Amino acid sequence: MAPNWLQSAHADIVAQFPAGDEALDRIRIVSLFDSTETDVFALMPKAIQHYPAAYETLYRGSPIKCATTGTEFPAVLPPAALILDVFALPQLHATRSISATIIPIFMFVAGNAGALIRMFCPASMGGQGDLGPKIDAEALRLGKTADEVGDQVYTHMDGTVLRIPGIPPVYDYETFPQITLAAPVAALHRAAHDMLTACDGLFLNTAPAYDGETLVALEAWIKDSMNKPVYVVGPLLPPGYGTEQIQTLPGKPADAGIASFLNSMRSRHGEKSVLFISFGSVFWPKLEHQLEDLVDALIEKQFPFILCHASPFAIVPDKLVAKIDASGIGKAAVWAPQQYIMTHPATGWFLTHCGHGGVFEALTTGVPMICWPFQADQPIAAVHLSQNLNVAFHLMEVRSGTGLQPLHNGYAPQGTRAAMQVEFRDIIDQCRSDVGNEKRQNARKIQAELANAWNTGGSASLAIKDFFASYLA
Repeated sequence: MAPNWLQSAHADIVAQFPAGDEALDRIRIVSLFDSTETDVFALMPKAIQHYPAAYETLYRGSPIKCATTGTEFPAVLPPAALILDVFALPQLHATRSISATIIPIFMFVAGNAGALIRMFCPASMGGQGDLGPKIDAEALRLGKTADEVGDQVYTHMDGTVLRIPGIPPVYDYETFPQITLAAPVAALHRAAHDMLTACDGLFLNTAPAYDGETLVALEAWIKDSMNKPVYVVGPLLPPGYGTEQIQTLPGKPADAGIASFLNSMRSRHGEKSVLFISFGSVFWPKLEHQLEDLVDALIEKQFPFILCHASPFAIVPDKLVAKIDASGIGKAAVWAPQQYIMTHPATGWFLTHCGHGGVFEALTTGVPMICWPFQADQPIAAVHLSQNLNVAFHLMEVRSGTGLQPLHNGYAPQGTRAAMQVEFRDIIDQCRSDVGNEKRQNARKIQAELANAWNTGGSASLAIKDFFASYLA
């Protein structure tokens, strides 16, 4: 666990159990190194460096110490199975160098099934397939290194129509609706494909109630072409989440202000009146005026909102924060207790980049969405949410870069500030119309289906029982 996420991870895991549950005594959460760094790309090499020694400690049945807190945990039996993140290929290799194939290793992936097909599957299914050979061939042709050409290969788009099972057809460039994030994404995707090849099976944080026939196609391809088991264990959320309001705040200083704001908006504007805006902890609109125009539209339409700007790339001028505070219907926060907000009776809509975790937090509370995707699994999620499930609006005029090209569904973004301003106001009006009510009703139907996933006989419950019977009996 990265040091900066240690406390949050501990709180999230504790929330999965009733108070005082004895199972908590068997869970160890440790950081393998101490650091004040918060950049995920700077933390990853350190995590890789410190993993082998920590794994060998566990494998040999020795005590292990948290590098951040200094807490030493007593020895336990060697692991019967390992679950590693999709991007943990170096850790998989380190594990195999210590325990060979004695202990099975499972890859954990959180994302919608359509995006995973795009990431792993062949072109015949709308996927990119194995990027490694493509990158190596292009590097050889240009006389450059794989790192130099990798992102160019990964983001290359030529207008090919992607026909992903269960997802409405899109042009390949629609998977990059915004100016792309400057990060070594190609290397991560290449490693993820190698991870899929090397692991013994998969855990997927999704659900049949959400991904439908697309999930069926993904599972079939993995089982038929790779002969690996797939365990679908989503949604991974605290017990009771979505069926009752969360009463306890995490305890950060700003949380009380958010609670007070939500209670005030509920009193003044009614239930389901507040829009929660969050682009997660990484993504943020490249064009500064976009957030300003959104805020102006919300204030003009008297649509209460909370703007969370947790991303290190977020640019929120003091002038804009002052405007939000002065409006009487808005609140800006660097961090927000998202699950608390989602379950609050005042919350009615979620404007999201369509990160998988946030989508599930919204659907399991029956909160419809406004989609503003950037890249990764987000664009396909936005298409699925808006067209297949009809639980969301999909913003089009916020697109930039390659995203300004005509869409396969016939819509051609104008790419002007005026068109974006009109779209903001139109969608705000639709949220309050029969169109918005229909999306809310659809979200509530999926909420009811997702609520059964971990009940006896539910999809996640059956999957985890199957895993236990196969590997931990």
